[in-house]
Amino acid sequence: MAIIQMTDEEKALLDLAYTDGERILEGKLFDYQEKALAELRACNEYLKSRYPKEKFRIISFQPSSQKGCVALQFVQPGLDSTEYLLKYENGQYVDNFYDVPFEREYDALVEEILREDGIDARVYTTFPFLIGEEIHSGRDLMEHRPHLGRTMQLFLPVDKLPSYEEAEAMAGKVQRLFEEKGVYGSGIVFYLRGLDDAETKNVLELNAYARNRKNADNIVSAGFRCFHVKE
Repeated sequence: MAIIQMTDEEKALLDLAYTDGERILEGKLFDYQEKALAELRACNEYLKSRYPKEKFRIISFQPSSQKGCVALQFVQPGLDSTEYLLKYENGQYVDNFYDVPFEREYDALVEEILREDGIDARVYTTFPFLIGEEIHSGRDLMEHRPHLGRTMQLFLPVDKLPSYEEAEAMAGKVQRLFEEKGVYGSGIVFYLRGLDDAETKNVLELNAYARNRKNADNIVSAGFRCFHVKE
């Protein structure tokens, strides 16, 4: 068995993907592990070339033989770790990493649409679907055809929680507004009580608060869907 030269990072990632720790650290890989290493390297190079301005560190790796597509978990400066998917099909890579550089720009566009209608909310959006087309801006995410699936979370910090009927009414208002403005996707309006001023300014803090079941008594939410928007 030939010894495969790897970086310490590559050894650590393969060690997480498989259960052959000592042998992997010695560079003694089975054929399927060599293929996984080649896949990891190719995906890493692809991401660096397609998103040259992004700084990220891969902290976990699942090869396509395990999941059907490559799953890479990233850490970026100042952000929580997030899993992104890549797949090689029809001679090109498709991925859902495109929301990393442009998701906040997209959220700002949505927030502006809401403010123009008198709704002061913070927005956090996830784009789960894999695509191969180049995305260059948040506006591209807004206008892409066919529509890219997405889930938008709207956060409204309040001192007093509304009734569920009031929350449903707000979700209906947002849905009608988004349909009129061409904002595609599904979402949830969250009313959040009990946050301090610093937390209300950080959309990641708002997202974490809404996801924590311990805060359930301080949250009222209602969903909406906008799949028939004006072109």
